[in-house]
Amino acid sequence: MQKFERYRQATKEAKITLFVAILYVIGWCLCAYLPTNTHGPLGFPLWFELACIYLPILFIVIGYWTIRIFFQDLPLENDDKE
Repeated sequence: MQKFERYRQATKEAKITLFVAILYVIGWCLCAYLPTNTHGPLGFPLWFELACIYLPILFIVIGYWTIRIFFQDLPLENDDKE
């Protein structure tokens, strides 16, 4: 793999990671501030269950599938003949 291709793949992976991180922050804010003051199925306040239990589990799954689909193993050796 050429140096340019490795940089292009690394840039693509960084953009995807930034997008997922921004989605997580937006999801956390929505889960923490939008629900009313009711109790969730586990007995905790609903905002806590959504923001601190269910959303992280969801994003662990999203992270797993993001890595499986978009990320590639990159060689660390320099193959370019300079």
